Amino acid sequence: MTINRDVANIVSRPQKINRIHAYPILRNGDMRIAQRATSVTGIGANNEYETVDGWRHNFANTAGRLTSSQSTDVPTGQPFKHSLKLDCTTADTSIGASEWGQIYQGLEGQELGLINKGTADCSTFTVVFWAKGTAKTYICELYDAPNNRRVAKTFTVSTSWTKHVINFPADTSTDDDFTYTNAAGLNVQFQIHAGTNYTSGTLNETWTDVSAADRYVGIESFFSSTDNELYLTGVQLELGTFAEGTEPPFQFEDQAMSLKRCQRYCQVITDGSAQSNTSNQVSFGNGHYNAANKIVFDARLSMSMRATPTVSVTTGSNYWAANTRGTTDLFDNIDGVEFTHANGCLLQVTDDNVSGTVGDTVSLRTNNASARIVLESEL
Repeated sequence: MTINRDVANIVSRPQKINRIHAYPILRNGDMRIAQRATSVTGIGANNEYETVDGWRHNFANTAGRLTSSQSTDVPTGQPFKHSLKLDCTTADTSIGASEWGQIYQGLEGQELGLINKGTADCSTFTVVFWAKGTAKTYICELYDAPNNRRVAKTFTVSTSWTKHVINFPADTSTDDDFTYTNAAGLNVQFQIHAGTNYTSGTLNETWTDVSAADRYVGIESFFSSTDNELYLTGVQLELGTFAEGTEPPFQFEDQAMSLKRCQRYCQVITDGSAQSNTSNQVSFGNGHYNAANKIVFDARLSMSMRATPTVSVTTGSNYWAANTRGTTDLFDNIDGVEFTHANGCLLQVTDDNVSGTVGDTVSLRTNNASARIVLESEL
């Protein structure tokens, strides 16, 4: 009786996933995770992950600048709660030939075997996303990093939220499979600015080896005016070809899973602003005195990272504190890496303001809202 009931329950469950993969290919497509910051100004001369996780801001040679932020402006009637907002703050109306700018997400090659790229059975692709902003034409591009191949199509943003469904063909070019490693395989790119080095040819809407002049033909510049804005959310990459209304629904992960997928690439070890008390004291680990003025401690990871991470620490007068034997030492910087790999990091403090007995344990905490330790292993 129990077995029959269990079988009946299984059979009656609704079909929720009709794809061969049971997770979103892109991470943080609903822009919900923003570990680093919810707003950053002055972006335009860098190649960094600035606000929402997974979406890199990549610009070259332009005088244009923008503010990137996590916004709560979302499509009416849709279940999204956040979007990525770009707001032009410095215009660039004299575009040099070598200028370009994009927002993109990179995927590891080892995550892409199901695409079957470089074979006769390679999948086609569909990129789905919601956008709104100043009316402009931009480029959506798929870029095969290890083989330097790409395909692109234009899309036009309107002043109201609109869903875009963009189909891309399969790449059946022989032997052009993604390299099966943790390095970059496929990038999903939104091009929003380009000079004539990238616009003087013919836009290729089929897969081809990269030719710079053909990449962004038909693009308009996001940096043309400080009135320009662009919002993106609900970004998904699907295998197959879909007309609008037939594409798979956006897959919402729970908060824990969405954060976990982002933490493979970025982990905030501590953040002084996470504590609401006036002293901004957030404990983040224990260490020991390796020398009278040197503390070493583990950076505790939530999960293994993609590769050996780099360590970023904010510094400032008395940003950090060490407590031992009833005394507190204040210092400015966590200034060194003893050892680091994808599964953990051993960091150090060497400062004349810390003083202890070799071998004594010490607890560490923030002492300022701006005190942060961030590990990054991005593509």
